[in-house]
Amino acid sequence: MPGKLKKIKTLLNRKKEFRNAADHILYEEKVDKILEKYGIKSLPSVGFSELMKLYPTPDSGEPISITSDLMNGSSPINDYYFLCRIARALGVKKYFEIGTWVGLSAYNMAENAGKEVEIFSLDIPFDHPDIKQFNIPKEIFGRFSKKCPNIKHLKADSMKFDFVPYQKQFELVFVDGNHSFDYVKKDSKNALGLLKNDSSVIAWHDYILGGELNRNVLCGILEGIPESGHKHLIYLSQSNMALYSKSFNFKGGKTDEWSLPDTVFEFKISDIPDAGRKIFQD
Repeated sequence: MPGKLKKIKTLLNRKKEFRNAADHILYEEKVDKILEKYGIKSLPSVGFSELMKLYPTPDSGEPISITSDLMNGSSPINDYYFLCRIARALGVKKYFEIGTWVGLSAYNMAENAGKEVEIFSLDIPFDHPDIKQFNIPKEIFGRFSKKCPNIKHLKADSMKFDFVPYQKQFELVFVDGNHSFDYVKKDSKNALGLLKNDSSVIAWHDYILGGELNRNVLCGILEGIPESGHKHLIYLSQSNMALYSKSFNFKGGKTDEWSLPDTVFEFKISDIPDAGRKIFQD
C-alpha cells in the first residue's frame, strides 16, 4: 500500500506540473496576442533629462533625500528619486498610490514633495487571502508611512475599491500593487480616472523587473489605457517605471540595456542606527 500511495502522489505531482506548464503556455500565447494586436513589443525609452525639458518650472534645487530599507521587495532608490523628482516638477498637491507595502514610496513623497501634499495610499486589508497565504505580519504594512500626518491609508482590494470619490483630483498616481495582468489592467483604468488634468502623470512600477521587460505589466497597461493613449506611454530609462501623461509626445528610442545613459546621478548613502526611534517608534 505505501508503494501504491507513493505512485499516486507522483502521478498527482506530474499532473500538477503538466497543468502549470499548460497554463504558462496559454499565458504566453495571451501575452503574444495582446502585443500583436497593438503592434507594440516595448514602450519607447525616454531619458530623464529629456523628460525634465517638458516642465518649464525647474525643481527648487533642494536635495532629494531618499530613505530605503534596501530589502528585497522594496523599490530601488533610483525609482524613489525619479518619483519624487517628477512630483516636484509637477508641483504635486495630491498624490495617489495603489500598493503601500512598507510605505516607502509614500514616506519619500511626504519627505520630499512637501508637507502640504495630500497623499493617499491604498493597500489590501489585513484579512485579505494573500496576507494569510504568505503569512505576512501586519506590522510590515505602512511601517514607514503610518507616522506621516499627510498620508491617509486606505484598506481595500483595488479590484473592489470605489475610486469614484477620488476621481479627477491627482497630479501623480503610482501603480505598484498586484502585478498580475488582470490587476494591472483594472488599476490602470482606475488610475486614468484619478488624473486631474492633461499634465497629470501615471507611473507604473516593475515595467522592468530583474533587468528585463515585464510583459505581464506591459500588457495590463496596454489593455487598461485606451489605444488612443498609447502614444503617450513611455519607459523612463534608468528606472523600472513606465509613465503616461497626455502631455507626453516623445519620439523616444528603443530600449537597449547597453545604451549610454544621458544622466549620471550622485547618491550619498548613510545608515540610520536610531531608525527605530526616528521612524518606527509608537
